[in-house]
Amino acid sequence: MSITLRVTGSLLSVALFSFTPAARSETPFSKISSTQVPKNATLKSYGNGWDCDPGYREDNNACEAVVIPENAYPTNMSYGSGWACERGYLDAGPKCVAIKLPANSYMLNESYRPGWRCDRGYESVADTCVAVVVPKHGYLNDSGYHPSWNCERGYRKIGDDCTHIAVPKHGYLSDRSYGKGWKCVRGYKTKGDTCAVVEMPQNAYLSDRGDSWQCAHEFQRQGSICVLR
Repeated sequence: MSITLRVTGSLLSVALFSFTPAARSETPFSKISSTQVPKNATLKSYGNGWDCDPGYREDNNACEAVVIPENAYPTNMSYGSGWACERGYLDAGPKCVAIKLPANSYMLNESYRPGWRCDRGYESVADTCVAVVVPKHGYLNDSGYHPSWNCERGYRKIGDDCTHIAVPKHGYLSDRSYGKGWKCVRGYKTKGDTCAVVEMPQNAYLSDRGDSWQCAHEFQRQGSICVLR
């Protein structure tokens, strides 16, 4: 009995030893030691690995200083170039170039080209701002790009003019920028440039759109009439 207990105890000791903290520290999930962190880097506060300090970028497992061009400032971001151009300058690869404002324009806060926008009443044409010629029955919009005007309600753009929309009897102006510019009231349908009444047979009613008809329940369409099913 004593031999059996000694053997069992030995096996238990071996099993417990295999789960000691020293054994666990040899797993592949051990944390990176401070000696493995490159210069100008800091261990992450959670998980494994390290991050470059502000003003430095990772390059081939090292942290190299970010070279900031003239008229730029550091972003301290882990992505991108690590710097951004100051207001009034545009990113041109390795440097920042001054924005050239044409007459009748103002500077934007965005860093993308061209970095400016034309004043109201002017539109961008070949890196310049030219005065907008608004036709009769037109008005300026805020696009800043050609054409920077719209026609008043009841008129539509044809070429460089605003042409009056002729609305027929039993019609009304629509808000669509395409088509005729008008629609027929319910009970009428478009026929050329006019609105014709929708003629319905017995046992029929107007469709939801109001410009056609369909047969009532228990009836079916046969040509221009409704017959029992």
